Amino acid sequence: MSDRPQPATLALHADDDTESTPDVSPPLHLATTYRAGNDEALVYGRNDTATRRRLEVVLGALEGGHAVTYASGLAAVYAALRHLRPRRVAIDRGYHGTHLVLERLHEDGVEVMGLETAPQAGDVIWLETPKNPTCEIEDIAAHARRAHDAGAKVVVDSTFATPILQQPLALGADLVMHSTTKFLSGHSDALGGVLVAPTAEQADKLRAERTVLGSVPGALEVWLTLRSLRTLALRVERQSASATRLAAWLEGRVPRVWHPSLASHPGYKVATEQMHGPGGVLSIELDSAEAAQALPDRLRLFRNATSLGGVESLIEWRRQHDPNAPEGLLRLSVGLEAAEDLIADLEQGLRG
Repeated sequence: MSDRPQPATLALHADDDTESTPDVSPPLHLATTYRAGNDEALVYGRNDTATRRRLEVVLGALEGGHAVTYASGLAAVYAALRHLRPRRVAIDRGYHGTHLVLERLHEDGVEVMGLETAPQAGDVIWLETPKNPTCEIEDIAAHARRAHDAGAKVVVDSTFATPILQQPLALGADLVMHSTTKFLSGHSDALGGVLVAPTAEQADKLRAERTVLGSVPGALEVWLTLRSLRTLALRVERQSASATRLAAWLEGRVPRVWHPSLASHPGYKVATEQMHGPGGVLSIELDSAEAAQALPDRLRLFRNATSLGGVESLIEWRRQHDPNAPEGLLRLSVGLEAAEDLIADLEQGLRG
């Protein structure tokens, strides 16, 4: 048996020794400046805060590394690329916001190419797995071997998986990125992002760069995310199980279902090897854009809204926000409602 506690335990206890307080629930610290010479070596809120330290300790423990938090997921994307300073970035579709960042960097001379391109020294391979919105899977270990043989780095956006279902650093990734806004915060009320590095030295460099960039998360968002991590394992396991039930029920009832739990999914085999579950997001494709646009307004439990990973189930016509998404695709983020009720809602909605 491993001496390393399970993720559910780490989410509750990894920060036990980071702050001297009798409070069972971590305090919310709002101060932005501190008395000189204090025992915690705190100076100014842009550099560090007690609550942010606690959150970063927990996130680092969950990923098996050292975490640095940011004001948003895209702030973390930009921070990763600025830190690594690649000449070329290899990427395949995925979250449209990441591509918006790459468009800005392309203006400064960074070349963007597909994952099939042979890596070179100084390149970054950016993997998003499972991929937004089709939940396609990338083999992290295989990409890491290929990249490292050429002197390139691998960054993994593991937002859809969370540390409960996937451990990219253990598979060879050089950095792990999450939009904490999604499953990690999990209640649709706290914007944020995180990078997790394999060494404390690299995390310290990222933290120093963050201080200069000013892309720090706010005190309330940090506290809300820390609170939410306490139930992360329970939420993700339930959402993943419910999404699996919905995917199985939907297959054969709609033209296409995208979820790694299905043997028909192109990433099924790799997902079973590198993940501990298929995740709480799935997508379906209907026959037309018109049908896809109409379905959300016929549903009673699924809310027609963007984002994902919250306790409430969401559905959106993805083309509305991502011009590269198939025109008939709907992305479903499965919440904590009873799976039977969600299936009944979809059944009546699909009947029209």
